[in-house]
Formats: sequence, C-alpha cells, structure tokens
Amino acid sequence: MLKIMILYTALSVGCTLPLCAASPQTVAQAVLDRLYATNGNYTFKKPALVISAENKKVAAYSPWKNTITLDEKAYQICRDFGRDSLSALAYILGHELVHAYQATIEGQRLRTNFLAYHHAYKADIRIEKGADIQGVFNAYLSGYGVLASMPDVIERIYRDYGLIGKTLAGYPSLDERKATCREVLDISQNLLDVFESCNYLLAIGQNGLACSGYEYILQYYQGLEIYNNLGIAYTLNAQQFWNPKTDNFVYPLEADWNSKLSRAAAARGQDEMDPTMEPLRQAFLDKALVNFREAARLSPEYLTARINTVCALNMLGRPVEALKYAELNLLKTLSGKKKRAGQEAEMVEIALGITYALQPGGRLKPEALAIFNRLAGSPNVLSALYARQNLQFMQGRPDTGPSTGIALPAALRQIAGQLQLGRTGDLERIPLDASARITFARKRGPESTTIVFSNPQGNLVSLLRFHNRHLDGSSILAPADDRLDAGAFRNVVGARDGFYLKSPADQVVLKVNARGQVLEMVKYIEHGR
Repeated sequence: MLKIMILYTALSVGCTLPLCAASPQTVAQAVLDRLYATNGNYTFKKPALVISAENKKVAAYSPWKNTITLDEKAYQICRDFGRDSLSALAYILGHELVHAYQATIEGQRLRTNFLAYHHAYKADIRIEKGADIQGVFNAYLSGYGVLASMPDVIERIYRDYGLIGKTLAGYPSLDERKATCREVLDISQNLLDVFESCNYLLAIGQNGLACSGYEYILQYYQGLEIYNNLGIAYTLNAQQFWNPKTDNFVYPLEADWNSKLSRAAAARGQDEMDPTMEPLRQAFLDKALVNFREAARLSPEYLTARINTVCALNMLGRPVEALKYAELNLLKTLSGKKKRAGQEAEMVEIALGITYALQPGGRLKPEALAIFNRLAGSPNVLSALYARQNLQFMQGRPDTGPSTGIALPAALRQIAGQLQLGRTGDLERIPLDASARITFARKRGPESTTIVFSNPQGNLVSLLRFHNRHLDGSSILAPADDRLDAGAFRNVVGARDGFYLKSPADQVVLKVNARGQVLEMVKYIEHGR
C-alpha cells in the first residue's frame, strides 16, 4: 500500500489555499520543501532559495551555488492568482527544482533562466520542456493544481515583465512560449492520467498493464513513488505464480484480495509451487526489488519502500536476509527517537511478523503470533484485518471465503448505472509499451474522462472516471468503520490520505479520502472477461 498499501496516489493535501500574510521567503520555502519531499530524491542536496529584488529572470537556478532565485515580482504575480496562488508558485519553483536534478545541467554547469527559457546561452529546449513536464508532474503529486493555472501564469508573467508584442534577443516570444506550454500540458496531462489509471488498474488486479504505465512515466519523471508503485505491480504479478510456503500470508502490499483467495483455493493442498513457474515468479520479484531499492536509495525517510523490500525478500524465500534487512532498516522506527506511530508503524510490524514466522525451524514463531494477536485488535481497519488473516493462517484455520462485496449507497449506484462508455474507436492512441504493443487513449468531458488501454487485438481495459462534483462531502465509509463484515474489506486498497473501495458487483472503484468522502468514481470494463 502507499502508506497503508504503498500504492501512492496524489490525493488532495490542502495545498491550494491562497498565499497568506507570511513573508515571501517563508511561503516560497514551504512550497519548495514540499516539492523536494514529494520527489524524494535526497541524493541531491536541496537548493537554497533566495528572494531577489532584481526582477529580471522570474526564477533561475545556479549550479555553482545550488541556489534557486525567485523574483519578488514573480512572487507577487503568483499571489494575485488567489486560490491558485500556491499552484502558480509551485509551477515556477518546480521547473527550477528539476534543473537541480537534471544530469545535463549538473554536468555542464549551466545556469538556467525561467524567462529566457531555451533562448539563454547554451540552453536546450528539450531540457526546458523536460523541466516543465517533470515540474508539473511533481507539483501535481504534491497536491498543487498546476495544469489549470500554467497558461495564465505564463501570460501574466509576459505582461508584467513587459514582453508582450516585443521581439527581444534571448527571450522567446509569447506565442512561442504558449505553443510550448500547450505541448507540455498535453504530455503532462497524459502522464497524470496514466498515473491515476495505473493506481486503479492495481485496485482491479490489472497488474501487467500497470507495469507498462509506470514504466512509461519513468521515461519522464523519476520520482520515488513511481519506482515504488512499479515494484508493487511486479510483486503482484509474481503472485500469479502461487507459492504456498510464502503467499498464504497477507503482506502489507496486497492490492487484490479476491484474486489472492482464488489462487489460494486453487493451490489448497499443495506444499510446493509448480517448479516450471518458479523462474517467472523470481524474475518479477527481482524486478520488484530493483525498484523498491531504488526508491529507498533516493530517500532515507521513505519507509514504505523498505517495508516492501522485506515483503519481496520473504516472497523470494529469503527470510533470513529479510530479517537482517528489517533489523537495519525497520526496527529503529518502532522505538527510540525515530519511533513512528499509527498505520505505517503497524505495517512495519506486520512485515516483521511475517518475517519472524518464516524463519527456519519456526524459531521466531512465538514473536510472530504475539504481533498478530496484538494487532488483531487494532483500531486501524487494515492492520487488524491483515493481522487476523495472518493469525488465522498460522493457526491452521481455513480462510473466510469470498468477499460479500461493498454495497454502494443508492445515490452512487444510480450514477454508476448511468455511466456508459461511449465510442472509443476514433480516439488517438498513444504508444505506452512498444514491446507489448499496448496503447493508451483518453477522452475528456465536462463530467467524466474515458481512459482506454488497448493492443492490436482490441481494447483491454476501459476506465470511465466520474469526477465527484455533485456529491461533495458525501461519505461512504470511514477507515475505522466496523459496520461491514470482514470480507467486504478485501476490496479496500489503502492509499496516501485515503483509500480505494472496489465494488465488483457494480464494476466500480471509488477513490475516498481519509474522512470517507468520495473524491472520484471509476467504472471499469475488463474486455474479454
């Protein structure tokens, strides 16, 4: 899960409030800090931020000083955007922050200039477009609505800096910059739609397509949660090749309980996995480990990738190595100055409990039972469910059978019934995975967005995303709600600041925030099933 299941999604985190009365330095620094933390690449030192009264560049990055300079005038322009002010600021600072990561900039020691863009000395439009795309994506994951404000920000900057209607050496014209902006927005929107769609694909068990999507995003944006989610997708792919010795445990990265139960039922009575499938399983888990370790390498604070690494090692049948890794990277989060609390800490304990249970000779089985017994009574729904299921397996009791599903409220069911997939044959197909010949297509409407994943044989999965504008504040389920039977929670997929709820009977997935309020509804069609 992302925090809970390590399937990170960019839910709203309250970053769209207008610039407050605090000093420009304080506000801009807070935005830069958030962007840096979201990207998570701590192998690069965070640039210092300087507010300048020079007012000639909007913003610039200096590799010599590792400093981002922001004009006072640019800050005031952002402030005038009201509720979109932080998004405007995130767009400008995000662009310059990317330059700190770009190897080309670092290697050539080139100074950047937001206003001059690619017309500056030795600047390259590919580098600048890349900075725009990565900056927009990073800002989106940080909770800023950059796509809506970006064109207006550029036009306002050109107006206030006196560049409209002028042709000046070293500066692109407004028309040229707006044309580049449209191209960047189109690519960025595709990336954001692919990212959100991949999270839904994991929720419905389409892990192979999710792999293709995350790999596509990595061509443009190399953030830690993309590596982590790709690792999740590979791990879930590996569980298609069931290993009874390790896979009866419920790991804190499960995404599809129903398919897990069907695989477990098919393998019941088997003590060994099919040896012909073992190389395929290992290949997926090896890829998962590569991505989890890359995410962990980027940030020493990113606990989720370390939890996932332990899970993958256990699934590879390497519990001794998993225990050593956990002792070095996880135990310190449960005690002392770095002690963590809440759902994330309980996911650490569940990963440790599985690791203890898998140790040779059962030498740490009592410790595993103690963890699962204690967490079975946790007020955190997913922790309690995982603990109870693992405890049940260790005690030799059968599983509880298929889920009863989640009953949608009448209002949501009515909307779901009205959602119909329109014609998709005329949509522009964007290559997503050349080797598998998988394409992605999108059609946006005022109330919904249609997403289609296809191959040469036809459509594979279609998602109809309904944006919840009419049911603002509607609540379906709180994280600690105990009204539903345990089986229903098998359709809960955790996410940062919320979770996903799947209703197989309605072919619907709901994106829900931590307060149980519905943010988005997605109707899914798995063609050919």
